[in-house]
Amino acid sequence: MKLWPIDKLMRNNTFFSKRIAVMLSATFFITGVFMTGCKKKDNELGLGLHPEEDLVGLNTTDTLSLITYNALSDSIVTDELASSNLLGSYVDPFLGKVSSSIYTHIRLEGAVDFIPSGGTINDIAIDSAVLYLDITGFYGTLDEQTFEVYQVTEDFYEDSTYYSNSTLTTDVVNLVASGMGSITPNGDLLSIPLSINDFAQPIVNQSGTGVLDGNDGDGEFIDWFKGLYIKVNNSSQMEGEGAILYLDLESSASRVTLFYRDTLGASTEHDTLEFDFNINSSCARFSNFNQDYTGTMVDQVLNDSTIGQETFFSQTMGGVRAKVDIPHALNLLDSGNIIVNKAELVLPVQYYSGDPLYPPDLLYLVTENDEGGISFIPDYNDSPGGNFDDDESSYTFNITRYYNQLISGEIKAQPLTIVSSGNAVSANRVVFNGPETILKDKPKVVITYSKYE
Repeated sequence: MKLWPIDKLMRNNTFFSKRIAVMLSATFFITGVFMTGCKKKDNELGLGLHPEEDLVGLNTTDTLSLITYNALSDSIVTDELASSNLLGSYVDPFLGKVSSSIYTHIRLEGAVDFIPSGGTINDIAIDSAVLYLDITGFYGTLDEQTFEVYQVTEDFYEDSTYYSNSTLTTDVVNLVASGMGSITPNGDLLSIPLSINDFAQPIVNQSGTGVLDGNDGDGEFIDWFKGLYIKVNNSSQMEGEGAILYLDLESSASRVTLFYRDTLGASTEHDTLEFDFNINSSCARFSNFNQDYTGTMVDQVLNDSTIGQETFFSQTMGGVRAKVDIPHALNLLDSGNIIVNKAELVLPVQYYSGDPLYPPDLLYLVTENDEGGISFIPDYNDSPGGNFDDDESSYTFNITRYYNQLISGEIKAQPLTIVSSGNAVSANRVVFNGPETILKDKPKVVITYSKYE
């Protein structure tokens, strides 16, 4: 099953409305997107289903056993996401090396002929070419990374769908200026110098051929120059090093700029001219994600689910999903006729203040059906997800309606899946304590219920 980003689905309202219950967003529900529906106070949940005079006292339990483990995610859609594209890599002590690369068109800012009137190509002196990428944030540690850029040799299209595991063929020549690829990102702009001989000069040489007359026509620029593949090559990166950069490719700051001079005439000291190749909403672009779990703790959990009873994980970028099963959820029925007044799933995490690999602010609980579809639990309209409590280092999810429907037989008992917000546009991960952790705080389901006659 493919997970679709919400901003992709919103392009077609009919499709979106039919599939919202089963499609999880890659921008996966920026806070407030689906905050519709009536909210009830916690102390009202579960009440009103039976006459108050029929209820007999309140009881609380937190002793239900849990089974926690991980499962691999399928690929997710990553093309033309409005909020950000991801670039870079970092080495997680639990989940290993995480990396992201980008495929994107670049477009002429307008028709251009670099040859000066009455001159030739030889009258153009190219000073430099620079790929600029607008940095809006990052996840990890901002230290040196080695960036590489290649020319795409395969057509790709803005109206096609590309996933986190999609790739395109590229040329073998690294277009980054020799010795200039190792960069420590800082500030708001990543500047990657490109080779004059390998990138700039071949483009300038197309003056007068029709290639530079426009972007989309047969034989014009994008037909000739199909795009850029931007990646990192951090083979020596160690645990705790590196970051995923969040880039706004639709920003006017994201572009390739060619700096050149017209030397025609007696003087060679002419002003430097600039020409931009834009990255904008008309460009096809997508991110490619890679996780290397080799020899990691998450690899152990994937190969032996019982290890997830000690530690388990949730990850964006199409990484692993956290699973929680409540195998004896219906044992409460042994107490007689009951109504659940309040039920919460509490999941402690391993996190200390200041850790650059911080948890996301919001997680969601979903269920997966036999056909591979995904839907929110019934409590979504009351409280869309679990907010991270920095003081307690835990997430708390309201599952009251879910639990009442479970014991009434309206829904079938099945494992709950934890999904991060920002699946395709953020690099967050979470390390959860399992029920058999040696640490103090363990996951639990806290249920307050009433018996009725």
